[in-house]
Amino acid sequence: MSVTDGRGDGLESIDELLPPRLREVLEEQYWRPIGEAAILDALAGDSSFLADPLGHPALYSDHGIVHVRDIAAGFVSLASIANGLLLARRPSERQAFLVSYGLLLTYLHDVGMVDQTSVGRRLHPIYAAHVAYGPDLDGLVANLLATGGPLVSRLDAVQAEAPFVAPLDVVLRELLSLSVAHSKSTVPAPLLDDRGAFRLLAQRVVLTDLDTHRSGTFDVRADGDPPLTANADRYADPLGQSFAWLESGEFAQVQLADDVVDALRVLRAADALRQRGTSLKTSAGYEIFVDAATGEAVYALRSAANDEVYLLRGSRPGNAGEANVRLAAVTETGHLRIAFHRGSFLRPEAARYATDCAAYVVSDIADDVLTSFTTERSAVGLEPPMLAGDAMQVQLERPSDGPAFAEQVARVVAASHPKLADRVVAAADLEGVVREERDRYHRGVPVEPSSQEARQALEQLARHGTRVEGIDIEAAFADVRRVRVRSGEVLASIGSPPAFVYVATGPGLRVRPGGGYRAESVGEWVPVGTTGVIRRAERNAEVTADREVDVLLIPGECYVRVWFRPYGPDELVCELRTRRPPAAG
Repeated sequence: MSVTDGRGDGLESIDELLPPRLREVLEEQYWRPIGEAAILDALAGDSSFLADPLGHPALYSDHGIVHVRDIAAGFVSLASIANGLLLARRPSERQAFLVSYGLLLTYLHDVGMVDQTSVGRRLHPIYAAHVAYGPDLDGLVANLLATGGPLVSRLDAVQAEAPFVAPLDVVLRELLSLSVAHSKSTVPAPLLDDRGAFRLLAQRVVLTDLDTHRSGTFDVRADGDPPLTANADRYADPLGQSFAWLESGEFAQVQLADDVVDALRVLRAADALRQRGTSLKTSAGYEIFVDAATGEAVYALRSAANDEVYLLRGSRPGNAGEANVRLAAVTETGHLRIAFHRGSFLRPEAARYATDCAAYVVSDIADDVLTSFTTERSAVGLEPPMLAGDAMQVQLERPSDGPAFAEQVARVVAASHPKLADRVVAAADLEGVVREERDRYHRGVPVEPSSQEARQALEQLARHGTRVEGIDIEAAFADVRRVRVRSGEVLASIGSPPAFVYVATGPGLRVRPGGGYRAESVGEWVPVGTTGVIRRAERNAEVTADREVDVLLIPGECYVRVWFRPYGPDELVCELRTRRPPAAG
């Protein structure tokens, strides 16, 4: 997904691949009850909530209808970005299968959260796997098999080439039950590469009854055959037939398993990248936000009639950290980008607490996303991805009210998670940037501070008036990107936020000021957009490209902090005399 401030409900992209009627049935049957179970009117009589409000699942981040739509929209977007970049590139029909299948998994993965207890929370991924085998999904399975679509068409094609050992409707239920793998604690990432171990775990999940799972004494990750106390009647030979395609040597089934596992990778990452910050709510729709005075999470609990509201504040690091995460997304270049809602707090102890909470959540998100795309097993018959999961960066945007907060969080993450030390970096603040400019920035190529390109850029900028002597080259180019823009492309509009300073490396930019002033061409290596960035006001001119040209993008915060080095009067006079000696005579 491109880094955005919000995906909306994403229904348009979802409904293209998941029939709206089917989606609505799943939402009403499984997801709406989750929200209804978490309303204040229900919690007021819940003894477990009254005993420990902050620890109750009802105050966790949303697991209702809005949540599942958000994850589904995120899945569609992330699957597109990952194809060829973080996962092996698939031809269109296999990619369509991966996305359609992943959407169905998304609509099943958290249905167990309707049980608002600690046991329900622990068991929810396993509960969803059992729902896939239950009678409640008979209609859905029959509908899918009857209407076809990318998912069933793929199963039919595999069946024709390499017949499954179990009935097709049961194989479909097996596929749906693997939503269990959205849980990183239930299915550790290495199991996705070990198909034999993954198959055994899937068998132990679905062929063991829920009461045994609820007891807490049965570990699905242990070795040994399952007790065959659930769903065994679906098979003539439960252990021999169930999930056999995961270990099959038949080429068509091997490819199917590759696509299934990669869909699970995307689901795991999309789930970790759920909406947070200003959009963060509980399943009942209660806002969760961070308190500037303490750094703690505050919950706005409202009655169903909206005639009562109770503000609850408490020390729960996970929720406090999530409340301060404005967004978390994978960029078009394959890196994890995290932005914060605020970086300034009213007291030092609040700042320290907020830093620790943010670092806790950043580490958690990074672990989920990075491990999802880290694999030792390549998809058979496909080119490997361009970017390995272990090469993904964790980029923390500097919040505008306290830029140093990002560096502080990065240091805490590096100290507590040494494996991330070389991968977590502070990055330019892109808050409020219009989507077109943000997407342009993310498709750009970083200009390495130690490169010849950076040194030549400094020389050219100095030649055209920018004061660069003594500049910190590492800080100056840390967030600079180079991008090729097209003729006619609008780089900045009048009234837009001052997100970037643009520097064309050749002729090609034109500025049209507001207020009736005439448009003018801008010479190469002359920074454009400095006025709005320096005064922190909306732009007063439109910047367009009248030909194809390479442009450097310097984030506004970086420009003000590092590049803005104005001359004093005497210094300017000296510079002009050096550059423009008086004419003879």
